[in-house]
This record gives sequence, C-alpha cells and structure tokens, in this order.
Amino acid sequence: MKTSSEKKGNRRATYNITGIAGEYFVAAELSRRGWIAAMTIKNTPNIDVIATTPDGNRTLNIQVKTRSIANRQGWILNKGIETLVPEDNFYIAFVDLKSKDEKPDYFLIPKNLFAKWIAKRHQEWLATPGREGRARVDNPIRAFDRPQFKEFEKYHNNWSI
Repeated sequence: MKTSSEKKGNRRATYNITGIAGEYFVAAELSRRGWIAAMTIKNTPNIDVIATTPDGNRTLNIQVKTRSIANRQGWILNKGIETLVPEDNFYIAFVDLKSKDEKPDYFLIPKNLFAKWIAKRHQEWLATPGREGRARVDNPIRAFDRPQFKEFEKYHNNWSI
C-alpha cells in the first residue's frame, strides 16, 4: 500500500506531465504556423514558451495553463495570475487536453486582459455572501471554467495573435 507521501508524489508527477504536455502542444501549434517556438527551463517565472517570427520582428512570451481530461472542475490558479506585465506581448494559453482522441482546445488571451478580469471576478466573489450568508474569506485560489470564457470566445483556438 502506498503512503500518502507516495500518493502526493504520483499526483505531482501527473500534474507536471499534464503541464508539460500543454507547453509542447502550444509550442507545436506555433511552430506549425511558422513561428519559432521554444520552451523555457522550469524556473523561468511566468513564461513557459517564447515564440518569435522568423524575421525576429515579433516576440511572444506565453504562460501555459493546462487541464487534463481528468480535471473537469476547471483551471485552478493562484493569485499570482493577477500580476500585470509591462509589455503587450505576454499571453496566457489555456489548454484543455480533452480526451486522447480529440485535439486540444486553446484560449490564447493577452495576459493583462486576463489578469484584470480574474482580479475583478475574485473581488465580486468576495463581495457575495458565502454559505449560510457568511462573509467569504479571501484566499489565494483563482478558479474558473469554460462557461466563464464567454467574453473570451474570440480567443478560442484563435492563433492569429
């Protein structure tokens, strides 16, 4: 029988594999579209894929957030996702791996647009009553799912960034 430490280790490995798969899918899609895309080393904060046009005139910094078929509750992020960046060439790629027989879905959203949206949404959540009408307690979790992407629909599988 596995110890709780071993189970946590297996879960962590699964999360890491899922995250890396999403990064590879994003890099592959960009490469397929003529970009030069490279994955960063794991300790690069907030940038998982860097892509540039062959002429070097445009560069993108992309943070990738991936969910697997086993994760149907949505993307779970921390409050760091609200951090604004100084440049407009930063994007977040949300990857939904779906099943093994389906192509992933992507949402390629400008980082600052998403950061402002999720911060506002969190403040709205804090302002609404929780269970039994109690005030909500702030926490570092920022969660959302596909139905909340309605206002981001123009970014769904849109690689014309």
